[in-house]
Amino acid sequence: MRTILILLAVWHGANGIVMLLAPETWYALVPGVTATGAANLHFIRDIGLAFIAAAACLLAATRADTKVALLAPAIFLGGHAGLHLVEMIVHDTTAADALRDTALILVPGFLPLALLLRRPFEGRTA
Repeated sequence: MRTILILLAVWHGANGIVMLLAPETWYALVPGVTATGAANLHFIRDIGLAFIAAAACLLAATRADTKVALLAPAIFLGGHAGLHLVEMIVHDTTAADALRDTALILVPGFLPLALLLRRPFEGRTA
C-alpha cells in the first residue's frame, strides 16, 4: 500500500506543481481542458494547491498511525474523479477520451478512497 500512496502523491503533486507554477502551460497541455472555457490562472493555481495538499496527505498516510491522513485526498481526489465520471456519462464522451480520463483521472482519483475504505482502523483504542 505504501508504494501506491507514494506513486499517487508523486502523480498528484506533480500535477499541482505545474498548475501552480505554470498554469498557462498546464492549461495548454492537458487534453480537453481548453474545451471547458477560458483559462482562469488564479483558479488553476488554487486547484494546484489542492492537488499539492492532497499529495502531502497521501505521503503522510505512508507514516501515519491512522487513516485520517487519507480523508482529505479521498474527498478531493475522489470527488474530482466522480465529477469527471458524471460528465463522461452525461456528455457522451468518446471512447478515446473515456480511456484517457479513466487512466489519468478516475483511477488515480478513486484509489485514495479505495485505500481509505480498505485500510483497517489503527492507532489508539478507547
